[in-house]
Amino acid sequence: MKKVYTTTTSLAIAALLLNGAGQSAQGIGLTSGMFSLFLECNNDGTALFLDSQNGWQYSQDAIGDMTDGSTYDITGMGVFQNGNEVFVAIGSNLPGTGAGYDRNVDPIFHGDLFFTPGGDNFQDSMESGNLYGIHFSGSSDSGAHAGLGVYQNVAAKGVGMNNFGHRTYNNYAAMVDSSSSNFYGDLGVNNSYFNGDGTGYNVISGGQKVEDDGFEMLTLDDLTAAGLDRDTVSGSEIIGFKFNLDAIVPPEPAPLPKDIGTLKGIAEGYGFDWGSQGWDEELAVYDTNIAETQEQANTYQGQADDYQAQANAHQTQADIYDTRSQTASEEANNLKQERNDRNSELWRAARYSPGGEANNVVKRERNDRNKILKQIDEVNEIIDEIPGQITDATNERDALTTKLNEVPSEAEAIAIARRNPNGNIEQAYEAVAELAPKKEAWEVYKQENNWDNLELPQKLAVQEAYGGDWIELRGDGSPAKQEQELTLFSQVLADFESEVEQDRQAEIQQYQTQINQKQNSIDDLVTELNDAQALKPQLEKNLENFYATNDLRERLEAVKANAEQEQAAIETDDSLNEIQKEELRAFYESDIARTQALINEVDNPEVSLDTLFDGADQYFNDVLRADAENSNRPIFDDNGNQEVYGPDEVTVQIPDYDEDGNISGYTTYDVAVEGTLKTVGTEYARLSEESQRFNRARRDRNRVQENNEIARDNELVAKQEDINSRNQALNNRNNSLAQQQEQINQKDELLLEIETEIAQVRDEAIAQERREQMRESLAAAEVENQKEQELEERFGVRTLENPGGIPTSPEEVIGAEEVIAMDVPEPSSVLGLIAAIGGGFAALRRHRQD
Repeated sequence: MKKVYTTTTSLAIAALLLNGAGQSAQGIGLTSGMFSLFLECNNDGTALFLDSQNGWQYSQDAIGDMTDGSTYDITGMGVFQNGNEVFVAIGSNLPGTGAGYDRNVDPIFHGDLFFTPGGDNFQDSMESGNLYGIHFSGSSDSGAHAGLGVYQNVAAKGVGMNNFGHRTYNNYAAMVDSSSSNFYGDLGVNNSYFNGDGTGYNVISGGQKVEDDGFEMLTLDDLTAAGLDRDTVSGSEIIGFKFNLDAIVPPEPAPLPKDIGTLKGIAEGYGFDWGSQGWDEELAVYDTNIAETQEQANTYQGQADDYQAQANAHQTQADIYDTRSQTASEEANNLKQERNDRNSELWRAARYSPGGEANNVVKRERNDRNKILKQIDEVNEIIDEIPGQITDATNERDALTTKLNEVPSEAEAIAIARRNPNGNIEQAYEAVAELAPKKEAWEVYKQENNWDNLELPQKLAVQEAYGGDWIELRGDGSPAKQEQELTLFSQVLADFESEVEQDRQAEIQQYQTQINQKQNSIDDLVTELNDAQALKPQLEKNLENFYATNDLRERLEAVKANAEQEQAAIETDDSLNEIQKEELRAFYESDIARTQALINEVDNPEVSLDTLFDGADQYFNDVLRADAENSNRPIFDDNGNQEVYGPDEVTVQIPDYDEDGNISGYTTYDVAVEGTLKTVGTEYARLSEESQRFNRARRDRNRVQENNEIARDNELVAKQEDINSRNQALNNRNNSLAQQQEQINQKDELLLEIETEIAQVRDEAIAQERREQMRESLAAAEVENQKEQELEERFGVRTLENPGGIPTSPEEVIGAEEVIAMDVPEPSSVLGLIAAIGGGFAALRRHRQD
């Protein structure tokens, strides 16, 4: 949205924005400033205020606000920046070749296009050397003697009186309807940009032609190709041209050097009293503090580095201990496997002792029973515990239901939320309470007056006639303040109440979700309880059937029968020698006897199956293992001879380890006597000894693992202590650096203050120099303007009573000049009137001869 200069609008409008100092024009934007244009006669004028929008920017001038006919009506202006090129289109009814005649019998043209890049008004911009002019017409009144194009450091002048027009803008405005807000395009008649009672500037008086300004006249086709909207600028005539943006971009002052000595020299060069400021002393203090805090930071950094080195050393040692721990763990597992291999052989020796097969049958039956008992225990646990869980879950569900029922209604929730609203909400409620009744009364009045079917002027008339306290529309049809406030505050309240309701619904949803979850949990528990209660009788029946149909006796009888068959087959087995047969006879005799003993226990009514089952493991350990350990049963080779211990069987080698846990050698232990006969008992003793040796070595590796883990953890603790100390040192360093940065920032602030003050001194000196440079050209322009003043005094100000007019032929110009030049006699003097007319024709003849 464009802003315009009015008596209530600040002149502090941002200057032409350069997106980065020192960039080329391709990187900058024509984002603010003012273009203005008046005809040479000041019969009409327009202005275009630039904003930051992209593309073409337009100003539409009021139509019909000219004097001397529509030929002198300016209709609009368009400006478009494309890179470093600025395109300008001027719409009016005045041809580019001009119209009418000035006092020099030259056509009247458009004046020069002026541009002010900053927020100052026209006069201040000109006096400070910030006025640019673009000479594009055939005006001979313009002082742009170097030809068409862009001029800088422009002094403007007014030539309205010389063109049979108006010396001041207000003289012109007084003769037309100036009530339109776009009387001067983007400006109204009352604005602070133009001085309406001063000189009506419309052409260049003096200035310097900008080299390489890129100026070029354009056709309508050229402008259309660049995107011009012909209808927006309107007018019967379109004048177009382009020039380089950098021709009207004020040059950026050279950046000040950062070196304080150079700054001091610059300041003193402008006569600035540097020494009295005390800056040198302040900067010296900052430099000292910065150096001291840097030294402190370096000391703390050294401490941090030392602590980090110590932490790294602890980590290295921790890694060593960790590796040793892992190696010890791996070796412990290897030793465990060696032990387990021998324990498996010991178990097999006991398992295949006499009675071992019968004991194994008892164990299998026991395991079948235990499976049923385990299921019964699980069911009983469910039956015992789940009712309490159901009760707890039900209580929790009911508590949640109570909370759900306590959630306030929507109206109650809003009422509660309103008790502690923030200031904006309270203000909104108060505003709506005040405005809503007025709005309701106004709406009734609107309906009574058929508001919806009215055009804007009619609506404004109805609104004006309304006696109530409500205004809905501004003059341009936009919502008025009351309407905007009611809409805004109503929306604030709607959002507030919507948020309250969302929170309420979220709370309801949360409780409902929790209630559903609890109910699902209750349902699952009830299902689980019912299933358990239904399953328990079946499991108890299974246990009952297990005992009722148990065939342990038959299984033991089968084991016994098999042993008897094996015993009988010994006598006919020719592969066995007599010693082997004797050993097997003794084995099966004992096996049959022990099996029969178990059968007898099954038959004994005083011994339950459970007693037999529960004693199976103890029987294995107390009887079978003891039998294997004490057995003198020989061990035969494939040839039927009793084996003897060879040299590789009488020792066992247990690994020795170095500090890192690697195997460094082996220790040999005797576990049998070479050449002695092997029996089940001697093998049991040998394997037991080896198992114990490996197990002791395993426990030793486990202790080494634990010790290394402790040592590793101690190193990590020490490392963390060093890390903490390092962090403290770094914190101290950072604090020192923060103090240093604070000093640097304060120094930079002082330097910025110095630069700002020196820049101000420099800029004021430059501005003063430019103003002084402008004085000569402004004085020359004032001489020209004085001529305008004299013409106005001579011919009078054009008014509705003294309308004057622009001559349309040279004869009218000469006639008007000569009539005014003579002391015109009273009309009652016929001779005097004839003399005046004759003098006019004589002047016309002289002009033609010239």
